[in-house]
Amino acid sequence: MCRNCKDRSGMTLVELLIATTIMVMVMGTLAALSDGVQRAFEFNQGHSTATQHARVVLDRIARTVRGATANEHFPGMTVVAGEAGSWRFPDTLVVWHPDGAAADPAGLPRYDELILYTADPAAPNQLVEITLPGDTRTVPAVDDEASWLAQVQAARSNGSAEVVVLTDLLRSFPIRGNGPTAWRGAVRFETRLRPSADHWAAYGDRSIDWEDLPWVQGIHGPNTGLRQSWVRTELQLMPGGDAVAQRAESIQPIPFLGSAALYYELHP
Repeated sequence: MCRNCKDRSGMTLVELLIATTIMVMVMGTLAALSDGVQRAFEFNQGHSTATQHARVVLDRIARTVRGATANEHFPGMTVVAGEAGSWRFPDTLVVWHPDGAAADPAGLPRYDELILYTADPAAPNQLVEITLPGDTRTVPAVDDEASWLAQVQAARSNGSAEVVVLTDLLRSFPIRGNGPTAWRGAVRFETRLRPSADHWAAYGDRSIDWEDLPWVQGIHGPNTGLRQSWVRTELQLMPGGDAVAQRAESIQPIPFLGSAALYYELHP
């Protein structure tokens, strides 16, 4: 047989092997590129979904805060902190937002006038909005932390409560201690008052004058002063999408920040 014999297509065996090798290399490169493009698409889609969820949540909380009722006894909102071992988690925001006129605008809210934002203890990846229709009891004083914590825990498990899931992408994390592992949602609230509760108490004790209170932008008169009740919301959401969820161990949570303020008058 002739050493330089060619196949019927005019291509030698060596040339055929080289061409096949090149084809395999090209196909492998295209497959890798395709996988990279698919992962990038899933990444962007997952982040877009999380961003949309965060926008809805933060806007809803901000609208509720700006429409809240407030007075010198209750500053429109308060944060209730849960505990797990030696850890403290300020993860529940309570807003005084009655449907219509408040039962006692100059006093304390009723429970059915409140809106709670918190992670669902049964599904800590869900941030929920809780209301308590029909509960006309008066809430405790703002500084009664133990009573507030007990009431928030009861509201979370209240079968008559109305619960709206705002997002199911909330990052959840374990709290390990001596007992069973507990899971919590990655949400945090912080509130500030200006003038603060301490300043207002000092004015009540006559240890500070009305004019010397730290009024917002210095806005005050002899009979009226402007107070600001401000809240900051911090969320960590996981990227959305079924394909992203399949690689959950390698997905990083996305932080989102939001804030809102309520302004109301104080009187001497």
